This record gives sequence, structure tokens and C-alpha cells, in this order.
Amino acid sequence: MDSLGGWLNEIRYFYMRQLSVPLSPHGQALWHWLMWRANTVFWQFPLRLSVPEIAGGTKMSESMVKKARAELVAGGYLLHEAFGGSRPAGYWILSCIKPGAVMSPKLKLNNEDGNKGKVLNLRR
Repeated sequence: MDSLGGWLNEIRYFYMRQLSVPLSPHGQALWHWLMWRANTVFWQFPLRLSVPEIAGGTKMSESMVKKARAELVAGGYLLHEAFGGSRPAGYWILSCIKPGAVMSPKLKLNNEDGNKGKVLNLRR
């Protein structure tokens, strides 16, 4: 997944973090579902998901998805960007191991600046 510690360690730290920044059961369910979705697309962010798609996947109402999403954003578990209209929103899961860091794979790039093989984080 990424250099921060892997999927299972993120889940372990997620539950440790619940002691200081607790989430509702809906917030926890949404976080786990987003982790599962990120894993299915090999941790390529942003995850582009519509609210109806999330509601169908989590078996929550659309209003409950929005409340759970707001809770995750407020708690520092998630970044969310609305792209307007009927376009799906973008989601970045924040690490529980290193709070505030976006979970993302690392790439080695050759660029024109001569930084051959420099490791860069894929962040927005």
C-alpha cells in the first residue's frame, strides 16, 4: 500500500486512535468501507465516489453517509473534495499511523531536473 505501515497497521492504529478521537458506528463503518475501496483500486487517490454509490455499498441512507463523511473529515480521518454538479466527489484517506498524512503509494520518477529515481509522494 504505502510506506506508512500497511493496511493492517492502519486498522490497528485506527482503533488506538478511537480512544482520543472516537467515531460513531456509522463513521467507523464508512472508514472501513473506504479502506476496502482504496484497496480494490490499489490505493490510487483520490477515490472518486458518489454518495448513492457509498450509500449502496455501506447500506446507509444518503443523509447518514453525509453525516458520517463530515464526522470523518472533522476527526482528521478523511479529506473530501466536491467537484460540483453530478460528478463524484474525491476522497483521500488520512493515515492513522501518521495523522494528517495522506495514504498514497510512492512512485519512482525520472524527471528533467536530474532527480533520477527520486521517490515522490502522490499528493494533491
